[in-house]
Amino acid sequence: MTKLQRNKVEIPVSSVYSKLETDSLKRVFIESAILIRADIIETTQTNLLETLTELIKEIPRQKVLSSIERGNTKLDDWLQVNTTKWNPALGSQNIQHAEQATIGLTYCDHALAESGTVVLLNENNKGRSVSLLPEIHVVLIPTKSIIPRLQESMTMLSERIKQGQPIPTCINFITGPSNSADIESYLVVGVHGPLRTIYVIIDEDI
Repeated sequence: MTKLQRNKVEIPVSSVYSKLETDSLKRVFIESAILIRADIIETTQTNLLETLTELIKEIPRQKVLSSIERGNTKLDDWLQVNTTKWNPALGSQNIQHAEQATIGLTYCDHALAESGTVVLLNENNKGRSVSLLPEIHVVLIPTKSIIPRLQESMTMLSERIKQGQPIPTCINFITGPSNSADIESYLVVGVHGPLRTIYVIIDEDI
């Protein structure tokens, strides 16, 4: 008997967003984010620290937990002064800090325009609890990190693997504040995570 050969089938993927430029992808992302009940703040690289200072005003430093590694001296200095930084050396104490925090501050690696999803690669000193346990999750999103959909994000991760770069043990795809409609068919926000999600979209200065 001859063995049946299974032909490779290419699954069609919608190209509706693939040719959009950065500004258009940003608009699609914002529209998607509003639908999933995320709050939007737009700022620029120059005004970012002023925007963050206004955002966390009246919240004590120990209630703002950050887990960001960007190699940006001004941002790093601001985080050191205004937040409690995730410290791998503290082990499980970081989780206690996250449980008690009002704000968890992270920096996204990709943002998906189609769904309003942010992608966090929890590698190096970036703790996963910062996006899960505080009351409010604030995500910094450079406009240039916005890509069309999940397919492009998976392609980028695949390229990392091909180039021999390590992949983190945890990759979070977060679509707005946690919610569930499983409780008597009523939508409940914040049932198993942050009550509120704020996307801070950062445009490059012209």
